[in-house]
Amino acid sequence: MSDKKKISRREFLKLTGMAAAGVGLAAYTPTPVSAASKTVLKGMPALRKARKVRLAIGSWAEASTKKLFEDGEFTKNTGIDVEFVLRTDTKETEFTRLASAVQSGTSPYDILDFEDELTTSFSQAGYMIGLDDLLPSGFWDDFSPEMVAYSKVWSAYKGETFRIIHNWEMPYWFYRKDWFDEKKVAVPKTWEDVSKMGAIFTDAKTGVWATEDGLQKGALMNVYLAWITLQAGGNPFDVGDPYKVALEYIYDLMHKNKTLNPASLQKDYNQQNADYFGDKVAFMRQWPFVFDGGRSDEHKAWFKEEKMTVALPPVGPGGKAGSTYPAAWGFGIVKTSPNMAEAKELMKWLVTPESAVKAMKAGFWYLNARKSVMAAADQNHYLVKMIKMYTDAGVIGVRPHHPKFVEALTVLEDGAASFFTDQMKLDECLKQTKDRLAELA
Repeated sequence: MSDKKKISRREFLKLTGMAAAGVGLAAYTPTPVSAASKTVLKGMPALRKARKVRLAIGSWAEASTKKLFEDGEFTKNTGIDVEFVLRTDTKETEFTRLASAVQSGTSPYDILDFEDELTTSFSQAGYMIGLDDLLPSGFWDDFSPEMVAYSKVWSAYKGETFRIIHNWEMPYWFYRKDWFDEKKVAVPKTWEDVSKMGAIFTDAKTGVWATEDGLQKGALMNVYLAWITLQAGGNPFDVGDPYKVALEYIYDLMHKNKTLNPASLQKDYNQQNADYFGDKVAFMRQWPFVFDGGRSDEHKAWFKEEKMTVALPPVGPGGKAGSTYPAAWGFGIVKTSPNMAEAKELMKWLVTPESAVKAMKAGFWYLNARKSVMAAADQNHYLVKMIKMYTDAGVIGVRPHHPKFVEALTVLEDGAASFFTDQMKLDECLKQTKDRLAELA
């Protein structure tokens, strides 16, 4: 493992400006009330207790979330002050933070903005409340079919909804149109097409490869395994035939076709993107934050539209409907919220179409495929065009899920890494992976 600090795709947002982070947000702290001031004089009405709600967000979302509340509409209409609490750095520390608080019957915040992995863990642990009773009739009609299908898997547990998503994004397929045009090569549309790209673009002596990815163990490799297995028509956690096909395909891309750089196994997204910006990669799967990196001041001299063109992902054996998948963040209410009534009022306000549109206009951290949001968005913005392209093409599937996701992804990565580096045969890899996943049940 490198000594360099790994930067997640969320932390990238702080560096590239997609959702510019504010700094030093001061939490609202009520002025201490003296014992004398608490005395209620005879014949005078008691002062009404101030109402507040605490909303936990990531530092990358601080500026856009503050902007959402700048007009004061929510507080003016409800009398509830909103206090912002910054999340801890990682999902692991956030899990520890909330678990300890809930077990003590309290919480450092009332509403949490959280990701897929924590949603699975928190809902099963009983740390969040169900939200269905707070949603008006016809609520889901504003969501695209893909967002609804996703929410049923990743934001619900035993049929009960625990999170309403607002940030919904997927890996896109970026390619060097200038290189493809120069070589008069068509953009790959199938797995077979992709396998042929190594012979066209790869020059290992100069460090140029047809494609590359961030496949470091520790969750990055799992993202790619899930992406390819979905294209093969399955869920990697099932360890079935689609997963076997996916592993064979990835192995051949690395070792037989010389299409996928084997060094991807040691790379994170920082290094992957650096190679792309360094003219070492012809095409790649990547999350949309890379677009902001390419457009940043650091790469201003390098950037041209034809260097970061977006195409539909190649179709695998499973058909086009599973060509890519989204991940998301969304809001949920902690069951030990000290301000439960206020939290419910804020939740109902946050998830309305009107608030969803205001949030998107405040920052693209709140961009998603809700009908109201897409109708109000700038249709010429590259992120909006990308979501629309993929939605209209019907290529968005549901992210492969496992009830013990964090533990299970480690099992997948251990076996796959051993197979890709020739430390283990494929059949042995599949058996070991299946056996270890069975132990998690």
